[in-house]
Amino acid sequence: MKLRTLLVAGVAAMLLSACVNIPQAPELDITLPIAGSEEVWKSADHQGQPVLVAVMASYCGWCKRSLPALEAANTEFKDKGVQVIGIYVDNDEDAVKQIMKDYDLKSVILYQGGQAAEDLMVQGFPHIMLFDQNHNLVRLWSGYSDSLAQQYSQEINKLLD
Repeated sequence: MKLRTLLVAGVAAMLLSACVNIPQAPELDITLPIAGSEEVWKSADHQGQPVLVAVMASYCGWCKRSLPALEAANTEFKDKGVQVIGIYVDNDEDAVKQIMKDYDLKSVILYQGGQAAEDLMVQGFPHIMLFDQNHNLVRLWSGYSDSLAQQYSQEINKLLD
């Protein structure tokens, strides 16, 4: 009986210690310059709107491959009140503007996002997050997939229903 009690207590202790280290979902609290503009984008100005955020780097090939999906989401949802933004960790605005030109980006593209990437707990690129109208994280994509555009569309439509 003592052995069983010890085993149960040991398992309970392990489960409790595992729960203590669960990270909180990141908060959408961003203020960054818009590439190619004198304006600044502030998440607080978009409270009440869902926001699709793609965190990327100019040197990331997978990020570049994911840009058409980001643009498709922007085209599909910009008139429905959804903000679609790209955040580049790069400090070099010219590098980001070149990507905007090369890929004919119409989405809002921010730069100098290194600290924002840390705050959003980004661990690799591309790192895409969907926040609901209250800016609570509802979905996270890490890395590239050929089905990103379809996945974005499905998840955003769920929020809008």
